[in-house]
Amino acid sequence: MKKVLEALAEMQVKMPVGTIIMILLIAFIVSLIIFLTYKNTYTGVMYNPRFNVSLIMITMITTIVMVVIGSNISVSLGMVGALSIIRFRTAVKDPRDTAFIFWCVVSGLACGTQNYTVVLIGSLFICLILFIFKKMATNITKYVLIIRGKNVDLKKVESVLADNLNSYLCKSKSITSSDVELIYDIKYRKKQDDKVLALLSGISGVNTINVVASNTDTMG
Repeated sequence: MKKVLEALAEMQVKMPVGTIIMILLIAFIVSLIIFLTYKNTYTGVMYNPRFNVSLIMITMITTIVMVVIGSNISVSLGMVGALSIIRFRTAVKDPRDTAFIFWCVVSGLACGTQNYTVVLIGSLFICLILFIFKKMATNITKYVLIIRGKNVDLKKVESVLADNLNSYLCKSKSITSSDVELIYDIKYRKKQDDKVLALLSGISGVNTINVVASNTDTMG
């Protein structure tokens, strides 16, 4: 029994409480950076705040695991064996969400091993890149334009598109004796959308106009 107690004592984390608090505090700061980055760069249809909060939890839990493991090989092997029984049934559909989960795990590993400079600079750098890409994506975005009506003047539609859009491509024209449906792939800056929609709606015969973004958000 004495030998067992001595072995358990040796397996405990020999780290000052202040150091542990510092590690967890920095892990929380990094996870907060990830949280705000995900929230402000999300471009999908439905933002899930619960998933975003889980990113903070993943970072903190991974950090705690690394603090517990430390440099103790026996503890690390036991931890691997314990975690191997966990199975997650929820499928991650968006590859971007998978990347954020991996970012959290790596950040937790870095914080747990006290590589603060690497994790802070790396996280800020990734954050900056994501914001730059979002800014580039929102300046000029691709949409699908659907125009429906009766006896629509096709030449006026083409003229409005040519004069006001960065680019457009006709994907489908469905014309019957009474109805017309036009589908275009278009690109324009967000500041141009009101003007383009107003000009198209003023064309004789146009009844409905739908602008569908690549993430399936309907704009008009």
